[in-house]
This record gives sequence, structure tokens and C-alpha cells, in this order.
Amino acid sequence: MICKGNLDFAKQELLQDKNNAVAYVFQDAEYNYKNKGKLTNCIFTIKDSYADKNVVARASSLLLDGFKPEYKATVIDLLEKAGATCIARTNLDEFGMGGTGEYSAFGIIKNPLNKDYLVGGSSSGAAATFTKNISFAIGSDTGDSVRKPASNIGKVGFKPSYGAISRYGLFAFASSLDTVAYFTHNVADSIELSSVLFEQDLKHDLTSLDMHFNSSDIKLSKPKKVAYLDCFDYLNEDVKSAYKNVLDLLQKDNVILEKISVNEKLLNSINVVYRIIAFSEANSNLANLNGVAFGNRIEGNSWEDSYIKTRSKGLGPMVQSRLILGAFFLEEQNQYKYFDKAKRMRRYLSNYFTEIHRNSDCFIYPASNDAAPKLKENQNSSFMDFILTNSNLTGNPSLTLKMGQKKSNNLPFNLAIDSEIYSDKKLLSYALYFEKKLGGENGI
Repeated sequence: MICKGNLDFAKQELLQDKNNAVAYVFQDAEYNYKNKGKLTNCIFTIKDSYADKNVVARASSLLLDGFKPEYKATVIDLLEKAGATCIARTNLDEFGMGGTGEYSAFGIIKNPLNKDYLVGGSSSGAAATFTKNISFAIGSDTGDSVRKPASNIGKVGFKPSYGAISRYGLFAFASSLDTVAYFTHNVADSIELSSVLFEQDLKHDLTSLDMHFNSSDIKLSKPKKVAYLDCFDYLNEDVKSAYKNVLDLLQKDNVILEKISVNEKLLNSINVVYRIIAFSEANSNLANLNGVAFGNRIEGNSWEDSYIKTRSKGLGPMVQSRLILGAFFLEEQNQYKYFDKAKRMRRYLSNYFTEIHRNSDCFIYPASNDAAPKLKENQNSSFMDFILTNSNLTGNPSLTLKMGQKKSNNLPFNLAIDSEIYSDKKLLSYALYFEKKLGGENGI
């Protein structure tokens, strides 16, 4: 049974939020006894980038302040039919762009475990408000937008295979990368939630696949062969020690370990390819935010003047910079130089990681080289900062769960577990094994 949470305590916590994490609290929310199902008595929050009928959905942007969609996201519909109650909508990096929690139009969202540190993003509000009183939190994962924040708070973050869950109602950022994803307190809850949300929805999303399963179908399973990234030279000492401990535990349990050596040039290309493709798709997807089709219009002397003023005032600097870069990549003279090459490189990366998945039961690596970074602190960037994005480019399922915590500040960090695309059931069964090995539902 999924963690039930506590409706009254959750309301109280969310109404007292001082972390800019909450977009709206449904103060009149009650337990959903109308639709009794496997999620009855469950309470959830949802990222404010999902449409719900006649509910304000701003995506943490001034441009959509007051916007009320006239339709309901498939995810919300499925959750409500299963008996769950939505208690609040959570803020994010504007339109899902930013990745740190610093880029909501309504203020920086900090790490709830230590306000001197980042919580990560773009599903920052969902992560920052995810307490024991909330059963699960719905976010979205375009690069690592659920799995990285999950690592920074020591919770389970699951990104299913692309197409496993309908994207209908999720405001589009990068359509070939966007994935419905969620935070849970343990792997069993991710399994239960997936059994509700894995429903084909061809009426609304032609990328939607039939991957439905019953939660009882998935049992703890020990992998026979695990591929691991030999990235020790790039890790903080605490992460390095915890990662080595994972490998030692596997070896003692007679699991075959296959070392994947670091190809630094290849792994560094992940972020470059992601940025070109994501920003280009965002430029196309957000073109309708012009004050005519959607968005709060600022009148100008002409249509062009109004368009420029509306987007300049309504969109934050991070979104503006990404849209400008997307437009640059899509200019006719630049498409071959950047966009087409990025698509070919994406295929190369996809083949590379798929080969790893096919030659092992699962592929593991640290979710990051360190615990959550400090606010306004320059970080020594490496491919480990965006390693999780490989599964968005490939489309395969990926889950992170707590691996350890940093001695100096007690902040957690996670292990990433990936498997071949559409093998979500297998991945979840292995995740149960790793969770148990690492000490239970909250790790060590």
C-alpha cells in the first residue's frame, strides 16, 4: 500500500511555506471517497505546469499569471479516478527551464534540509515540499528535473520510459524529452503509482504506449549482471566511498560487475546535445506565448511592439536566453551546423547507452558527483553534473534512490539505476533490491 500521508498536517505545512515552493493550496480539499481505488486516502502535490480545468496554472511565469486551462491533464484525471487528492500546486523553474530552483518568477526555492543549499530543479517546489504528510509529488523530467532534486533531498525519483505515461496536459518544454515523473518515499510507492499512471492515451498523446501492469506483478529481483560507471576520479570523497560500498555489496552478493570506463569526450557531449535539442524544441513550443494566443498581453504601438513587450516583461531571463538560443539553432543557415548534428549525436549516444543496457541487467552510477551545491557558489563543472540527462536523450527508465550522505553537512545524495527503454517493470524490481541493500526505504 502506498504511503497515505495526512491531509490536515499537509495543508498546515503548505500554508506555512516560506520557501516560495507553493503556487496554490487547495484549502477545501477533502479525502476523495467518491472514487475509491488503490490511491484512496493518498495526498499529492503537482507541479504547476500541468493543466487542470478552471484551476490557475502559471508554470511559475508572470506571462501566465491568472491563466486557467479549460481541460484536465491525463495524469490528474487518472490520479483522481484512483482516489487520490491533490492538495497543492508547486512552483518550478519557469516553464521547466533552469534546473536549480533559482528561476521561478516567484522566488528562489531552497533545499528544505538546509536553506544555504540548492534543492535542484526544475521540479523544485515538488521536492522542497515533499514531507511524510504527502504521499507522492508529481513533477516532470526533461533533463534530470525530478531525479536530481530527489538526490538532493534523499528521496526516490523515478522517470519512466518515454511514452509510458501520457503527456497530455503537461505544458510542453521539449516534446521529445519531456516525461511525467514523480517523487516517492520508497520504491514500492513508485511501483504502485506507476501501475495507475501507465495507461495508453492515444486520444490525447500519440506517443503514449500500452505499458500497463499490476503492482503485484513486480517483486524484488536481484540482478545477475550490473554495469557501473568507473567515475571515481570525478566524485567527492563521501560519494566515492558510498559508491564503492554499493559495488562491494554487489560483489559480496555474487553479482557480476561490468566496468564502463569514462569516455569524457562522449559524456561531455550529453549536455551540449541536450541544450541544442531542448532549446530548439522550446523555441517552437513556446512560440504561442505572445499575448495573442496565450499570455498576458502588454499593448504596444504595433503588433510587433506588443509581442516584444509581452515576452520581454512576461518571461524571465533564463527562459528568454534559452528561447533566443533555440531560435539561433533553428535559423536556416544554422540548422545543419547545430540542430541536425545534435540529432545525429543524440542517436549515437542513444545507441551507446542502449548497448550498455542490453549487455547488463541494469546500469548504475552516482546521480551527481556531490550532494546539493551551495547557493551562489561556483561549482567545478564536469559531466557528472548532467549525467542523468543521458536517459532523457535515450528515453529509457531511470530511478534514483538514497545512497549516502555528506559528512560535513549531512545532506543526502542518490544512486542512479537505469535499464533499457520500455523495461520499466524490470528496473523497478531491481530498484527494490538496491533499496533493501542500502538499508530500507530511505537508504543508509
